[in-house]
Amino acid sequence: MNRFIFVLGSNWQLSLAELDNFLKNSQIKGRITDYSANIAVVEFDDLHKNKYYINDLMELQYLLGGCQKIAEIYDFVDIQTLFSAFPQQVEKFKLIETKRKEILKVINNSLPKIFPNIKNESIFFAVSIYPNLYDDIYYSEVIVKHFLPFLNTEIMALINENGAKKSLYYKYPEENFKSGNLNPIFPHHVIKYGLFNKDRAEIIFGITEEGCYIARTFTCDDPNFKKKTDEERPFKEFKSAISPKLALIMLNFLNLFEEREKKKILDPFVGNGTILLFGLIEDFQVYGSDIDDVKVKNTLRNLNWLLNELEEPIPYMLNENIRQTDINKLSSIFDREQFDGITTEPDLGPFYNERPYYTEVKKLIDLKLNQKYEATFREAYKVLKPNARISIVAPIFSTVDGGDITLNMEELARKHNFKPIPLLDLNRIANKSNQKLQFQQKHVKAMIDAKKGQIVKRKIYVFEKVN
Repeated sequence: MNRFIFVLGSNWQLSLAELDNFLKNSQIKGRITDYSANIAVVEFDDLHKNKYYINDLMELQYLLGGCQKIAEIYDFVDIQTLFSAFPQQVEKFKLIETKRKEILKVINNSLPKIFPNIKNESIFFAVSIYPNLYDDIYYSEVIVKHFLPFLNTEIMALINENGAKKSLYYKYPEENFKSGNLNPIFPHHVIKYGLFNKDRAEIIFGITEEGCYIARTFTCDDPNFKKKTDEERPFKEFKSAISPKLALIMLNFLNLFEEREKKKILDPFVGNGTILLFGLIEDFQVYGSDIDDVKVKNTLRNLNWLLNELEEPIPYMLNENIRQTDINKLSSIFDREQFDGITTEPDLGPFYNERPYYTEVKKLIDLKLNQKYEATFREAYKVLKPNARISIVAPIFSTVDGGDITLNMEELARKHNFKPIPLLDLNRIANKSNQKLQFQQKHVKAMIDAKKGQIVKRKIYVFEKVN
């Protein structure tokens, strides 16, 4: 059975949850068999039966918001062999030599799969190592400074021994080697250096608690397209806008994987339209509303700009699909049970430059946010189809004197006949021994998306309409 590495986004927990949800509920069925903070190892049920499975992988890459690259696995080195070949403290030189030869034998057996034609060819390759954890001293002191240089020189030598006319490898900046602070090559480098060509490749060494997977990258994210859509659209709020990747992830939690062109999705707090822009890219019929008429107009301009960039026709009645209204009147402008799903970020409150006091935030939640979120669930129940989902963001506020505080989303949702849907089911994923990689609950009901030190953090929930 073919196995694949999925390189996860910076929020690896959320990326892992999105991937598992996709593998469980879409037509492309599979299972995550191993993972780290950087990669997921996936076995598919039937993908290998399809002669053109690369096309399926490319479609997966396009749909997933939390996946940077997909690579096919060709072999595996167990973790003890790796530790013996590249120990933190050198003691047994003979053992090191023996284990390194074992690793080279495995790599040599993989080379004909990575490069079907080596003899008389000019080969270029880039080695990317994804560690179990980036903040592990083993990564900075051993993997970067010893394992990576070993792979570069020895793979080049093996390629030459296999009859290549010449071989070259991608050279990382020298200062990164010395400091031990090194990222694998980014997706735009994969595209720039043509590493999908038959005589060029990105060779991934993905490390987990179990060992090191050896794989070749077959598809990767196109960050330039997402960046252009996000940054070059006519209207954008840089401080508070949801990211393109998070928008895609939240859309995927609606579980609308088939016939997307027939599915109607709604964002009742459009802002400047990020969710609808990427909903349009993912082939949904998009609808939206906002109390602010300027934001409605900005969203329409952004959607028209995107359609022009894509050279796509403007959907019939697009202007009628994006409406100005208060959330409390949502069901008066849209039909009952009209939508297949809702993805939205209602209100994160004010933009704080410094942490607020607990009492200030408690007042904000009690007097403003609770009512807005409750109205969202009440109106969503009316306009959603039976058993349809809402993926929704709620704020978590980091306060000066009272820790973190947020809304009781489950209580608000249940009050209006929505049940929580776990984002991750640990019955499908084996937990890890390293505490930094563990999920503490059997069913992970919500996940945080935030950068370190962020005052207002996003918490992502999924709820399903109960009939």
